Amino acid sequence: MTDEQSDAAAQPSKLTQYGLAMVGGAGMTLLVLGASIGVIHGAALDAESTHSLGLALLIGLLLLILAIAFWLGWVRPFERFDDINVPAELEQH
Repeated sequence: MTDEQSDAAAQPSKLTQYGLAMVGGAGMTLLVLGASIGVIHGAALDAESTHSLGLALLIGLLLLILAIAFWLGWVRPFERFDDINVPAELEQH
């Protein structure tokens, strides 16, 4: 087994990457919706609504940070860096 094949075997499944993308997307959605509601209804919000809105923004930020951290820890894109100055090896079929 070559190094390229063992690197491919170490990659997480597409379903795992899809799940992490969904968690990150949910975090981004909460951030955008919370910011939008805050901008649209800013001065008209009471204390409870402001607290709920801040909580939604915090949860969205945490989801986004968790998804990015797990993706960096699991996929480790910095270990499989593609150098464009080095020509690719010819595959022998």
